[in-house]
Amino acid sequence: MGFFIMKLRNLTAVSLFFCVSTILFAQLRPEWTNVQKKSIGSGYYYGIGMSQVSTEEADTRAFIEFSRNVEVKVKSVFQREVSEQGKEFSDATTISTELISDVSLKGIAVIERHVDTTVNTFYSLIRYRKTEYDSLIQFQIEREVVLMKVRNKMVEEKRQEELRSQKVQNRLEEEKNKEELRAKQERLTIEQKRRQQQDQEEELLRKVYGEFLTSAPPEKVISFRNGEISNEESSLMLKGGLSPFQLNGVMYAVRTGMFEIGATALFWRKKFVQQEASLKIQVLPRVGEFTRTSLSVGAVQAVGLIADSGYQFKRSKYSIFVAGNVTMPGYSYSTFSFYGDKRKISIGITTFPFYEQFKNHFGFILEMNSILDKDFRNEKGNAFVVNGGVRLQANDTFSTQLVYEDYNRLELIFEFQF
Repeated sequence: MGFFIMKLRNLTAVSLFFCVSTILFAQLRPEWTNVQKKSIGSGYYYGIGMSQVSTEEADTRAFIEFSRNVEVKVKSVFQREVSEQGKEFSDATTISTELISDVSLKGIAVIERHVDTTVNTFYSLIRYRKTEYDSLIQFQIEREVVLMKVRNKMVEEKRQEELRSQKVQNRLEEEKNKEELRAKQERLTIEQKRRQQQDQEEELLRKVYGEFLTSAPPEKVISFRNGEISNEESSLMLKGGLSPFQLNGVMYAVRTGMFEIGATALFWRKKFVQQEASLKIQVLPRVGEFTRTSLSVGAVQAVGLIADSGYQFKRSKYSIFVAGNVTMPGYSYSTFSFYGDKRKISIGITTFPFYEQFKNHFGFILEMNSILDKDFRNEKGNAFVVNGGVRLQANDTFSTQLVYEDYNRLELIFEFQF
C-alpha cells in the first residue's frame, strides 16, 4: 500500500511539472505568432511567415505575405508618379508585377523570429509602420521612376537609331536594286545590240557566201576523193598525161542515196600501176549554215604495182577508210579535204581566191600525201608527195584540172557528172 501511494505521488509531480512548463512556455511565446488573433494592429504593414521546415522558408513566406499586403499601395503610388511625368512615358507604359514586388521589398528585413519547439514550427515577422513604410517606398518609387525614364530614353534612342539604320539600309538596298536593274537593263541592251549585230553579220554572210555554199563542193582534190559523193547519179574522171601524151587514169562512181560504189585504174607508160574498188557511205551530208561539212566512211580493195604478167588478186590490200571535207568561204572560198586508210594519209585544199570576179570557175588545188604502203609509191619510191595545179570549172557537172603530180608528170584531168 505504501508503494502504491509513492508511485501516485511521483506521477502527480510529473504532471504538475508539465502543466507548469506549458503555462510558462505559453507565456514566453510572442503574441504575433497567433495569426488568428491578428494582434499586429491597424497602423502597420506586416507579413508573418510560418514553416515546419526551416527558418529560411518562414522568412520567404513572410516576405511574400508582406509584399501581398503592400502591393495595392505600391502600385497606386507607381501609377501616380508615372502619370505625373506626362510626356516622359508613353500611354503604353505598364508597371509589371515583378517590378512592384521588387520595389515593395527594397530595404525590408525580418525583424523577429520565433521557434516553437513543442510543435517544431518556425515563425518570421516583418512589420513596418505605415507612415514609415510609405515614406520609404515613396523614395524607392521615385528612384525607380527616374531609372525607368532613363531606360525609356535609352530604348527610344535605340529605336530611333534602329529606324535611322533601317532607313539607311532601305536606301542602300533601293540604290542597289536600282543599280542591279540598270546593269540588267544595260546587259539586255548590249545583248540586244549584239544579237542585232550578229543577225546583220549573218545576213551579210548569207548575201556574200550564200551562192558559194549552195553550189556543190569538189568531190576530190587531185589523187584522192573526200567526204562528198557524186552530185549526180554517176561520176566519170579521165586523166591524160601531156608529157608524154597518154591516158593515165580512169575513175567511175555510181551513187545510190547515201552510198557510192567506185572503181579506179591508173596507168603509167602503157601499163597498170594501181587499181582499186571502193564502197563509200556518207554519214554527214554538208551540214552547217556558214560552213559545209561532209564525212564519209567506207572500205577499199586496192592493188599497186601490177606486174606485166597481169592482175594478181593475191596482192590485193583491203582497208577501212575515212574521208571528209569542210567548206569555209571565209578562207578565200576554200574547201579543206582529208582522206586516210592504211595505205596513205592525204590532206588538201581547193580554193577560189578570185571568187568575186570568177565565181568557182577558176581556182587552185594543192595536196600532200604520206604514202605508208611502199607498194603504192611512185617509181622513185617517194614516201611523201606534194601535188598541185589549177582547177577550171564550167558548171556543177563538168570541171577540168591541170596538175603536176608525183614530181614527174604534167596531167590534164576531166571530171563529168551525169
